[in-house]
Amino acid sequence: MISGFLIQAIINGIMVGGIYALVGMSLNMIFGVMKIVNFCQGEMLMVSMYVTYLLYEYLGLDPFIAIPIVAVVMFLFGALIQTTLITRSIKEDGDQNVLFLTCCLGIFLSNVALMLFTSDYKTADSMFANQVVTVAGMNISVPRLVGFFILCVATALVFLMLKYTKLGKHIRATSQNAIGAQVTGIKTKVVYAYTYGIGAAIAGIAGACLMSYYYVFPSVGNTYGTRSFIVVTMGGLGSTIGACLGGLGLGVMETVGSTLVGAAFKDTLVFLVFILILVLKENINRKKRG
Repeated sequence: MISGFLIQAIINGIMVGGIYALVGMSLNMIFGVMKIVNFCQGEMLMVSMYVTYLLYEYLGLDPFIAIPIVAVVMFLFGALIQTTLITRSIKEDGDQNVLFLTCCLGIFLSNVALMLFTSDYKTADSMFANQVVTVAGMNISVPRLVGFFILCVATALVFLMLKYTKLGKHIRATSQNAIGAQVTGIKTKVVYAYTYGIGAAIAGIAGACLMSYYYVFPSVGNTYGTRSFIVVTMGGLGSTIGACLGGLGLGVMETVGSTLVGAAFKDTLVFLVFILILVLKENINRKKRG
């Protein structure tokens, strides 16, 4: 019986971890190219969830059907933010300006959402709402399963884009050496805009999938933004594959921990493990330097 509960918790954790993985991957992509830590990535997820809600409320679009529209809207929104705000804040003597900017931008977006939508929870039912499939005695929520499949497809498309397309090669070249990329004729400012836009679009896909079984409120970005930083710390800042594995690991850790110690202590367990990972990484780095 206990093993059955644990297997069910692991399955649920993998489904939840898919969202964490995609948000962490979007954060890592921006850092990998632009070398800045985007502290408003959670709020990007929140904005995409509200966009999904509006498409559902006024056009009747299912959250899954709305994914392409949400991705395009978030790409344009992210590219606009990068070209108008981020680029103007980058200085040669450090990235403090960008850190403060993204922090303030996250607060601004949360308060705008609070002003427009109040603090009420908003939902958008999908065509698979409340449906469950049973596999080997384990129950799996259909919206979560479909969302996880979409997240896997989105992750694969990002990998293929980075490896085989001209834009992907420009992104990888800029990530490795921005000055060298400029010398070869690559317009790095355009690459930065595309990269930030793609990062926002990835968060948009995650937000649309999340709306199929969750709800949105102005501060929801805080929860998933914090989780994204834990994910990239677990998987390695700048590593896309690490973000995917870290997201899945965090999801499993949360659900299994909730099963073992109770849902009230879930966050405590997650942050304790996070602190432990930071301490272990620092000890490993000290040994390497020594």
